[in-house]
Amino acid sequence: MICSPAYCTRGVYDRLLYRHFQTPRRHKPSIVCLDILWPELYFKVRKVLGTVEGMQSEGYLADTQNTSLYLVGSTNSAVPSAPAYTSHEFWSSLSPAGLSDVVKELCDALRPYLTSQAAALNGAGSVLLSGPSGSGKAMAVRAVCSCLNLHLFKVDCVSLCGDTSAATEEKIQMAFAQAQQYRPCVLLLKDIEVLGRDRDRLGEDARVIATLRQLLLDRDPALSSHPVLVIGTTCKSQDVPTDVQTAFLHEVKIEALSEDQRRAMLSTLTASLPLGKEVSLAKLARRTAGFVLGDFCALLSHSSRAACTRIQALSFPGGLSEEVERDFCTAGFPVLEEDFNVALDQLHDAHSQAVGAPKIPSVSWQDVGGLHEVKKEILDTIQLPLEHPELLSLGLRRSGLLLYGPPGTGKTLLAKAVATTCTMTFLSVKGPELINMYVGQSEENVRNVFARARAAAPCIIFFDELDSLAPNRGRSGDSGGVMDRVVSQLLAELDGLHSSREVFVIGATNRPDLLDSALLRPGRFDKLVYVGVNEDRESQLQVLSAVTRKFKLDPSVNLSSILEECPAQLTGADIYALCSDAMMCAVKRKVEWIEEGLDTESSVLILTMEDFLQAAARLQPSVSEQELLRYKLIQQKFAAC
Repeated sequence: MICSPAYCTRGVYDRLLYRHFQTPRRHKPSIVCLDILWPELYFKVRKVLGTVEGMQSEGYLADTQNTSLYLVGSTNSAVPSAPAYTSHEFWSSLSPAGLSDVVKELCDALRPYLTSQAAALNGAGSVLLSGPSGSGKAMAVRAVCSCLNLHLFKVDCVSLCGDTSAATEEKIQMAFAQAQQYRPCVLLLKDIEVLGRDRDRLGEDARVIATLRQLLLDRDPALSSHPVLVIGTTCKSQDVPTDVQTAFLHEVKIEALSEDQRRAMLSTLTASLPLGKEVSLAKLARRTAGFVLGDFCALLSHSSRAACTRIQALSFPGGLSEEVERDFCTAGFPVLEEDFNVALDQLHDAHSQAVGAPKIPSVSWQDVGGLHEVKKEILDTIQLPLEHPELLSLGLRRSGLLLYGPPGTGKTLLAKAVATTCTMTFLSVKGPELINMYVGQSEENVRNVFARARAAAPCIIFFDELDSLAPNRGRSGDSGGVMDRVVSQLLAELDGLHSSREVFVIGATNRPDLLDSALLRPGRFDKLVYVGVNEDRESQLQVLSAVTRKFKLDPSVNLSSILEECPAQLTGADIYALCSDAMMCAVKRKVEWIEEGLDTESSVLILTMEDFLQAAARLQPSVSEQELLRYKLIQQKFAAC
């Protein structure tokens, strides 16, 4: 019997072997695979003795009637490769969609240690595999083992951590010794970054690190025919102690999935799932930028649950018993596009953190009134490089754009509308959210924002309240110089955007005069766009029409007459406040009518001219004349620069 971590060699398998050979089988010295149970059992035929001379090369026919079988001990041996699976069997594929490049890279790194020239190689075969949580690291390793005919011995490094350094050291040595029993095999060390930390998690344990480094580097030439290859996995390679990281001869990183890879992964995962005719996997792949394998599994689970809930609500309004519901789910049901939309919203909400999750917003140009010149400047900066990348192959393009102006003029709305129009993911970051009390954490938060944007490309990073994140250096007044380091980190990340052609940065601020001057030089935030107050009635009418386009208005409502009753200079936020107050007036009136029995709750809420006039009488501009004058002076200053 072949030693394997998947089963125990001390079992009694006579009955299984008898059932296997009840069917006559042709054999010569080779591997016998019993796939009666899971996992498969492997036996190595060491020797075949027959009575016919000259038949050894072709092999013999073995069956229970004419053959005697002798089972003696156990041995070390490679196992046959997995059979040629079909494309829809994602979890057993030798080249899984989206991970085939990683599997090939791992195979290329480990294959030389399985050849006859392995004795001439220095060191043991070891690879450090890094990638986000849920990206499929363990699955890629399983595919590698199937390709190279190796056993897989998996060890969770959390289980190797003992109460003392000596206990941890002993557990690590025991894991490596146990892997020797199953050679040739791959020893998979999951979450290897937890090894080498002291108990307080504040420093490194030199004793454990030295032991682990020695085990990774030492290699017994006598075992070159049946080696133990080590693969360590981690979510962040920088969390692995330096001495451990340098002990690995190779390092492989699972990069963010491209749109084609995401579409291929969705295609294989949904091969056995009944989909509605309107479901477009290409469109779904565009909307899932930044997703990894675990996210796609969660997406399919959530969408199937949404489909089940939808059909139950339509077909069985009164509910189902537990038995009927189980039969109903077993029967299967199609998953529609609306189910995927519900699942995507749930996932984005679940993944939202302090800096938000990248997603495509649902804001169109119809929601933005006026600002035609500003729209044109933004689209020229962002849309042209996406539509004509060949014209900007030299890399001479602008990736940073700064929107400045009074508060409430629609800077955030503009950025979201651009992301929707260009079908780009949108990562909204408010400056104060990135500041952290721990040393170095604020800079790491800035790095994580840009790393997440590159993983979700094409992407727009929107920094709101940029003046709070990047003030003038040397004037912040904090004792640790945190803000100065954050500004320096932000400048470094902006300089690195030229290598990533599909990541754009839009900043918004009310106080551009407080920004560090290095941010505004060409190559960073080199395009400054002033978003001012709507001073003419035509622009204000466009904004008011955009805000009220989803309202039910009385035929007597005249939007132009409403604006005549308002102050001359209004921001978009002021017009939104006007509509909000008018809506409240209409709600109060409807409540009074319902209490008097003149109306019902099911009727549509209609806004009248009187509601808008009452709101206009109470409206006060949010930006005073003095503030507008100051902003115009700032605009002249930056225009001159």
